[in-house]
Amino acid sequence: MFKKIVIFIIILNLSKICLSEEFKRIAFFPLENISGSSEIPEGIPNRIAEGLHKKYDFEVILPADLKSFLFRNRIRRLGSVTEAQVKGLKREFKADAVVITWLDLYEKGNNPKIGVGIRVVETETAMVVWGDYTSFTGEDFTGWLGLGKINSVDDLMSKALKKLVDNFPPFFKKDPTEKALFALERFSLFPLAVHGGAMVHTSVHIVSLREPPEKVFLLLGGKKWPLKRKQNGWWEGEIQSPQEEGHYFARIKIVTKNRSIYFLDTASYLSVDNTPPKLRLSYENPIFSPNRDGRKDALIVFPKLLNPENIGLWSFYVYNKKGEIVRKFEGSGDLPLGLAWHGETDEFSPVKDDIYYIECKCQDKAGNIGITSRKKITLDKTPPKLEVVIDLKENKAKFNIDYEDLLPINQWELSITDKDENIYYNLRKENGEIPSKIEIPLPKKKELFFLIEAFDMAGNKTEYKTSLISKKVVAGEKPKEKKKAPTVWDYNF
Repeated sequence: MFKKIVIFIIILNLSKICLSEEFKRIAFFPLENISGSSEIPEGIPNRIAEGLHKKYDFEVILPADLKSFLFRNRIRRLGSVTEAQVKGLKREFKADAVVITWLDLYEKGNNPKIGVGIRVVETETAMVVWGDYTSFTGEDFTGWLGLGKINSVDDLMSKALKKLVDNFPPFFKKDPTEKALFALERFSLFPLAVHGGAMVHTSVHIVSLREPPEKVFLLLGGKKWPLKRKQNGWWEGEIQSPQEEGHYFARIKIVTKNRSIYFLDTASYLSVDNTPPKLRLSYENPIFSPNRDGRKDALIVFPKLLNPENIGLWSFYVYNKKGEIVRKFEGSGDLPLGLAWHGETDEFSPVKDDIYYIECKCQDKAGNIGITSRKKITLDKTPPKLEVVIDLKENKAKFNIDYEDLLPINQWELSITDKDENIYYNLRKENGEIPSKIEIPLPKKKELFFLIEAFDMAGNKTEYKTSLISKKVVAGEKPKEKKKAPTVWDYNF
C-alpha cells in the first residue's frame, strides 16, 4: 500500500512538471506615458527591473537593450505587443516574457498623484499572464493628527513602484493551450488618432487554420461593428469613433458557421482627442530692422507646446494691417525649435516699413486646430533723423537737438574729442529721450570734434562726426529700398 502511494505522488509531481515551465528571463519595454505630463521621471521600467532582479534573481533585458529591436520592427506603441513581436523577442533575446509598463497619472503639487501599471505577456502565445496597477495620492498616507502626508511626487513614485515589485509573483507557469483556429496576420485603423465622432477605416487579415469565419466584428468603445468580407481572408469596414476622449483598445470577434465564437486581441488602440493643441510663442526682436547691420536684423519666434501632442501640420503667417498674408511658412511633424523672419515676402522681396502681425496655427493628428493670438510686430529700417544746431560762445558749446523718428530712442551718445581721439566730454544714456538742449564747457584746445550717435528701438543707427564749429547738422537719412532680399525663413539663426 505504501509503495502505491509513493508511486502515485511521484507520477503526479512529474505530470505537474511536464505541464508547466517557469519564466526566468524577462524583457522590459520602455514606458508608455499616457498621463498627459511631459515632466515624468526617467527610468521607471529600469527601477522595476532592478527591484525584480534583486528580489527574484530574474534575468532582465532593459529598454536600452531593445532600442534596435524596436526600431527594426517599427514598434511605436509601447503599451501593446503583437504575437509576431513577442516571438521575435523570444527568438532574438531568449526572453520568456515581456513586461509592459504604463503611466496614466502623474501630478505634482500639494497633493501629488501617481498611477502606474504593468502587465506580463509571455512570448510563446502573446497571452497576458499577469497584471497589476497601483495609484496613490499624497493624502493616502495621512494618519492620525494629519501626519504622514507625502508631498513629494518622487517619494510617491517610489512607494508605487515598491508595491508593484512586492506584488510581483516569484514565477510564472505556462499552461497548455489549445491550438488556435484563427490567427490575426494584419490589422489597421486609419487614422489612429481622431476627434470624437469621426469616421475610421479598419481592415483585418485573418488566417483560418480550418474553416473561414462566417462573420467578423470589431469590438471598440463598448460597441460591435460588423466588417465586410473581402478576398483572401481580408475584412474591412468603417466605424464611428467614440465621442469621449481616451484610448480605446480594439478586439476582433469571430463567429463560425456552427455559431462558435472566438476573440482575437489586436494589440492596437484608437486615440480619441477633442482638445486643440495649446501653444505659446515667445519672441526676440518684435521691433526690428532687417538692414543686415548685425543689430536686430530678424524677428525670431520660439514656439512651445503647453501639452504633449502629436502635431500633424503647422504654419506661421505674417499679415499686414489690411489682414493680407505677406509671408507664410508651413510644415508637418514636430514644431521647429525656432524660426526667423527677415522682412521678406513669399517672393523674397523686402516689405515696407510698417506694422505687421504674426500668427501660428497647428493641427494635431486627430484634426484639432490650435491658433495663437496675433502678435504685433514693427518693421522699421529708417534710422533716426537728428537735426543739431551747434553754437560756440567763449568756452561753451550749446547744442539744440531736434529728433524725428517713429520709434523711441533706445540709446544715444554725445562726445567731444580732439584729432587724436582723446575724449574731453562724453554723455551716454540708454532708454531715454535726447534732450533738446545741451550745454558743454570746452577745454582750451584747438581742433575739437563733435560726435553724436543714436539707436532707435529697432536697432537703426544714426552717427555723425564733424569739426566743432558753429553750424547746423542734419544726420540720418532714409535708406534706399532694395529690389530683392536675399533672406528666407531660417531655422538656423
